[in-house]
This record gives sequence, structure tokens and C-alpha cells, in this order.
Amino acid sequence: MDTTIWRPGRGAWRKVSLSLQKYGAVMRVSIANNLAYVMEVFFRALLLVVLVFILSQLWRATFSSRGATVLSGFSINDMVWYLVAAETIAMSLPALTRRIDQEVRSGQLAYLLGRPSSYIFYNFAQYLGERLVRLTINAVVGSILALIVVGLPHFTWMGILAWPLVTFLALCIDFVAYFSIGLLAFWTEETASFALIFSRLTLVLGGVLAPLEIFPEPLRSIAQALPFSTILYGPSRTLVHFELDRFVLLLWQQLITLAVGGLILLAVYRVAIRRVNINGG
Repeated sequence: MDTTIWRPGRGAWRKVSLSLQKYGAVMRVSIANNLAYVMEVFFRALLLVVLVFILSQLWRATFSSRGATVLSGFSINDMVWYLVAAETIAMSLPALTRRIDQEVRSGQLAYLLGRPSSYIFYNFAQYLGERLVRLTINAVVGSILALIVVGLPHFTWMGILAWPLVTFLALCIDFVAYFSIGLLAFWTEETASFALIFSRLTLVLGGVLAPLEIFPEPLRSIAQALPFSTILYGPSRTLVHFELDRFVLLLWQQLITLAVGGLILLAVYRVAIRRVNINGG
């Protein structure tokens, strides 16, 4: 009787373990491929240096013109490190939409679906490997610049420990959004315009240029309530200004956004797969 009860559980855990190993291998291959061209990724990261340096000088001028050392709870040190954290996430995004778009339009998707793996999770593992390489290099380059410009950050150990979790969830939300946009290629000839709109909304309302506390009301409340803030503003603020209540609220907001986005992604994916089957793919 005990054998009957436990065998399905063991089988399920074994299946999950094999799946994790399989997609882990895909992620490791993606990391290795990107490390082979690490200098290309490094030179792309230099754009982060330019952007953060220009923005830091603008904020220095703003602080100086107002004769203030703190604006909306942020000192110049906090502001620069916030910009580094936000730009590190924003500029680590790979060309996911373009790749999915090309696979759909070229018909390569029909062959990829024949693999013994989930098309969604395969792309997620590949995306995660590529993004981790870019994120790490951006973080190193940005941190060196921030150390030169404003010195050591005023992080707390709680913020440092919480940042990887909320950043990972932010990367997941980004994947769900851009993967869904890429699948729109089943109905439109080009998805670049949709990806551009989403990226610009994320940059403007996600707080990449400044913390949302700087925004005037009611724009600040609206931006904080929108899912864009969970991608850039939330993780960056958690690192720079950790507050337990805000951290818990951010986690709930990210999980809800991820759940709703995941349901939308699955719905779009199922309809798209039906179109492949109907067309004999």
C-alpha cells in the first residue's frame, strides 16, 4: 500500500528533476555562447557608462541648483547607484522578440516544436543564460563608474539579499511580456513596433531615468500601480532603499503581474499553436 502511494510522487519528482537538468543545460550553453563573445557584450555595456555619467551630471546640477542634499529621500549617492541598478536591468535585455518573430515568420517554429522540450521553457532557459551574462557585465561596469563618481553605496545587507530575488522576478516578467509580443507574429507581419512601445513605456513609467518618488502626483501613483514599475523601479529601489513593507508589497505585485502575464502568454501560445496545426505545421 505504501508503494502505491509513494511511487507517483517519486516519479513526479524525477520528471521535474530531469526537466530542470535539461533546461539547466540549455541555460549553460547559452551562457557559454555569450561568453564566447564577451567583448561584444562588454562594448555594449559601455553605453551604460555614457548614459549613467550624463544622468549623474544632470542630477548633480539639479541638486546644486536647489541647494539640496536630499530629494524625495534620495541623496546624490543614492540617485547614482539607483541609476546604475535600473540601467543594468534595462540594458541587459536580449533580442528575444526579434528571435521569436523570425522563427514564426520563417516557419522554423514548426521544427522547434518537434523537440522533446517545451518551446516556452526552452526559450526561457536560453533567454536567462544570455541575460545573466549581460546583467553581470553591466553591473560590474556600472558599479566601477558609480564608485568613481560618488564612492561607496549606502546599501543595507537586507537590500543586498533581497535584490537578486526581485531582479529575477523582474526578468521573468520581461520574458513573459516580450515572448507574448513575439508570438503576435502569427497575426502581424512585424512585431518590432509592439516591442518598441512596451520598452518605451517600461523606460518612462518604470523609473529608469529617476525614482518614481520624483514624479509629480497623480503620475507617481499611477506609475507605481502599473506593472512597469515591477521591472526597473522596484528592484532598483529595493537595493538602494530597502524597506520591509515596500519589499513585501513589491513581491506581491511582481507575483500577481507574473501570474496574469503567464496566463495571457499561455492563452496566446495555445491559439498560435492551433494556427500551426491548422496550417499543417
